Amino acid sequence: MEEQLMSVIGLRGATVFDSTGRDPHRADLRLHDDVIDKGTGPADEVLDLDGHTVLPGFIDAHAHVGLLSLYGQAFWSAAEQAGYVFRNLRESLDQGFTTLRDLGGIDGGVLKAIKAGLINGPRVHPSGQILSQIGGHGDMRPKFSDEPDNPGLGGGLVRNHALCTGPDQVRAAVRNQFRRGATQIKMFVTGGVLSEGDPLESPQFTVEEIRAAQDEAQSHGSYVTVHAHTDTGLLRALEAGVRSFEHASMIDEETASALQRSGSTVVPTLAVDEILASDPAAWGVPDHLLDDLDHLHTEQRRSLTMLHDLGVSLGSGADLIGTEQRTRARQIYLMAKEIGLANAIESATRVNAELLRISDRVGTIEPGKLADLVIYEGDAAEDPEIIGTRPPKYVIQSGRIIRRL
Repeated sequence: MEEQLMSVIGLRGATVFDSTGRDPHRADLRLHDDVIDKGTGPADEVLDLDGHTVLPGFIDAHAHVGLLSLYGQAFWSAAEQAGYVFRNLRESLDQGFTTLRDLGGIDGGVLKAIKAGLINGPRVHPSGQILSQIGGHGDMRPKFSDEPDNPGLGGGLVRNHALCTGPDQVRAAVRNQFRRGATQIKMFVTGGVLSEGDPLESPQFTVEEIRAAQDEAQSHGSYVTVHAHTDTGLLRALEAGVRSFEHASMIDEETASALQRSGSTVVPTLAVDEILASDPAAWGVPDHLLDDLDHLHTEQRRSLTMLHDLGVSLGSGADLIGTEQRTRARQIYLMAKEIGLANAIESATRVNAELLRISDRVGTIEPGKLADLVIYEGDAAEDPEIIGTRPPKYVIQSGRIIRRL
């Protein structure tokens, strides 16, 4: 249960990793109402945090709290889907994720429910329906179906991908997502891991179609992020003005250099690979796609290391799916193995906040920013196993202690 808002909370004697580039340091913090205060003085509650590490609240830039099943979700009732979505949100907050960017399915209605206090959850930045090319990744219709739209997912809480062809249809789809409360737009511009008939190398949407989405999003004061595993589709999006990229799993050095020159941000997604590889049969991954998963696993780490070495801005996204999304922090642990723990934490805090355009409020521990904090017992700034395998001792969102063990 969430606790009542206290006017002042003192945090004493912790190691603070503030994601500003400063080394971890021992410090006391004071939380006044919902913000971090630079002042001193008495507190309504004091937490003795000797031997603990305080980090900024985590941000997952690639969430799917409404993608509950790869197959058969349309047959679930609205009540079941709502229950699972709300549990995914609540458990994300318990894991220390105070903000999520949801990249497909839910719309602004969930955001309104959280703001109204009807459910406990992170701040959510919903994308609404993902824009999918007809016949491409995300076209879920039976191969010989003449239906114009994807099958519904049942209940109306979560929407299947929006099928588009041509700039005009793309613009209409983008406008519909913003009408339903989206804060940004997601598009598929290459094939996907679990797609039939559209390999990862397959580019999707033309430059003109992607530019139509980007222009429309900019008209709404927002942006487009694209699912792009491989070079050609990614470069099309770059030409169209996109600067936010998901996966970038199998790219060459020329593409990586183009991302660096453009000032783009890439969000690697390692955690979902770990889940799918751990039990592919349980997720319905066909045997003939297992080799693709293995190849992607290897290539994604190669691409991640190359992007990091070139200085490309790297966000962080778990890309979890299903009804039990309880390993969101594994993304930080897995990235730490490739680029170091400090960089992995900053990716999931400061860089993600910059990507979501909310760095004036969250992402670092600084006076005046919202008091979103995750606190671990032990030295979580030095030992990635702590974040990767243990729950946090405390989670604080906007100055409220949401979780305490």
